[in-house]
Amino acid sequence: MAHPDWQRYPGEAVQTLKSGVHMKAAIIAGLMAVGLLAGCGGTEVPPDEQRTLATREDALPACGGKSFTRSYYSEPEMINEVGGWECSCGSSSAYVWGRTTAYHQDYGVTYCF
Repeated sequence: MAHPDWQRYPGEAVQTLKSGVHMKAAIIAGLMAVGLLAGCGGTEVPPDEQRTLATREDALPACGGKSFTRSYYSEPEMINEVGGWECSCGSSSAYVWGRTTAYHQDYGVTYCF
C-alpha cells in the first residue's frame, strides 16, 4: 500500500525518496572519508633501525603498580642481554638502559600496595 501523501503530491514523494537515498549515501561516504583520514595507527619502526632508548625522546614506561626487572635479549633463545627496565614500588616510571627487542623476560614481579 502506497503512502497516502504520494497520491496527493506524487512529485514531492518521489523527490523525498530520492533525497533520502542521497542523504544516506552522503552519510556513508562521509564516514568512510573520516575512516580513511584517521588511518590505522602510528608509524612503524623499520626492523633494521636501532631502537635505543637512550636516544629516544618519548616518555619512560610506567611500571603499572608493580616492582620487577625486565631483560631484553637479542635472540629468541634469550642468551645475550641487550637492555632492560627496572621498576620499583617507590617510582612512577622505570629505570631504562640499553635497547628494547621483541624478546624479553620479566623477573621478580611483585605488586605494590
